[in-house]
Amino acid sequence: MNFKFTKAEFKAKTVLEECGLDMPTQLLLEEIVLGRGAYYEEKSLEFKEGEIVSFGDRSIITINSNIQYQTKKRFAIAHELGHFEMHKNLSPIITDTEYDLVNWYQAGPQEAEANEFAAEFLMPSNLFHSECEEYYFDPSLITHLANMFEVSKTAALLRFVKRGNHPVCVIYCKNNKMKWFKASYDWKYFLEFERDKHPPTDSVAYELFTSKRVYAQNELKQEIWKSTWLRHNPEYGDPKFYEFCLFVPSYNYSLSIIWED
Repeated sequence: MNFKFTKAEFKAKTVLEECGLDMPTQLLLEEIVLGRGAYYEEKSLEFKEGEIVSFGDRSIITINSNIQYQTKKRFAIAHELGHFEMHKNLSPIITDTEYDLVNWYQAGPQEAEANEFAAEFLMPSNLFHSECEEYYFDPSLITHLANMFEVSKTAALLRFVKRGNHPVCVIYCKNNKMKWFKASYDWKYFLEFERDKHPPTDSVAYELFTSKRVYAQNELKQEIWKSTWLRHNPEYGDPKFYEFCLFVPSYNYSLSIIWED
């Protein structure tokens, strides 16, 4: 499939090629960072997941040693590597919080580029899309992709929006308020969305925040009314719609992915 790549994604592809890698899982990310000319360290950081400090031709990438999950640490490393490859001459010190790593579509331009770099670097477009084509979309595919590319389910889900094989729309909510959404290029429906308003009362996201109910295993895929999230358009008939909601309690945010059969 022919993809259009952003500047950051193209840079990630170039770095992978220069490292002689098809997949970054072939080497430890720490070794890749060192091979690219930056010093790598882990230590406790307060209120941030990573940072890069550059002076002259030297750069130090520091990752918070308190990050609990290896998948999250890998994304933080790839994110800082993106800063190193693209921004070290623009800012001597760049720090990144959880907000910067999760809010792919609301962060500033440098943070958005670093996230795009990390996504392409950890989940190369051709490999990711090719793997998706082997499966019919449901929540188990997100789990499979996360395991294959050694990333979090959040990262795999957001990547699926751009490089997946089925039209989907993702809505990010924090503290029971809608913050942003992103749809696949072939998504044809109009989302009813008002920033900083609570999600629809009959949505899985609203149920999660108000009743703390988290679905698991074979209940992850919840059938919803088309009108739950979408504006009615008789032109498109009345297909079945589903919602799968990821919840991160430590930061009280959710990602709802909606799709039709």
